[in-house]
Amino acid sequence: MAMVRTRGSDGRIKHNRGRGESRRHQEEPEHDELPPVHEEQVEEQVEQQAVQEGWPGGPIDTSLLTRYEHGLKRAEGDKIELRIASLGKKLADRIPDHHPEVIQGWLNISGLCWLERTSLKLTDPQLISAFVERWHPETSSFHMSFGEMTITLDDVACLLHLPVRGQFYTPVSVSQEQAAKLAAELLGEEYEFALRETVAQRGGYFSQQWLYESYMRNVNFYWKYDCAARA
Repeated sequence: MAMVRTRGSDGRIKHNRGRGESRRHQEEPEHDELPPVHEEQVEEQVEQQAVQEGWPGGPIDTSLLTRYEHGLKRAEGDKIELRIASLGKKLADRIPDHHPEVIQGWLNISGLCWLERTSLKLTDPQLISAFVERWHPETSSFHMSFGEMTITLDDVACLLHLPVRGQFYTPVSVSQEQAAKLAAELLGEEYEFALRETVAQRGGYFSQQWLYESYMRNVNFYWKYDCAARA
């Protein structure tokens, strides 16, 4: 008896179904084994898809906000609770109701008189956290769900009542010794006394309590109004 093998329209050889095999199993098409997929390939596919479709809930063009992906991953995981340090209430309690006339005159001329009374006594940690999470250093702006926001010089002038004029000033970092020397020159403090404070602060800084005490000494004991105004 000769065995004849026939081919179907797809070119494959047809097999007879055995007794123990179900019809459903016989009718299933044959599939070739898929190659293993590595994690690197998956990440590359996700990045390519993001380039084509944009980040979920974010910009379509991913070439500008290059750090948006890291913020997105951080938002999906466990959020770090931010610690909001606000000294507004303490500052408001320390500001005297009236300055000596000469000090108040200098403050008015400088245009900074409004700044000492603009500190917030209460802060909203949830609101601040939301703004921090949506801040993008690439554009120096906030990318909110309703659009993009940025802080302009007009906002600074309107909210803080500060004059926006002249050249930009960028503070430079100073050492502990340099900060103590500046305190002796501008605030009338002893160099060694100021140096002990910068050493305690571990840098060229002074605590607000130290500056407040310097102001009170210059006003009430030494009558150095120029040093008090700087403090």
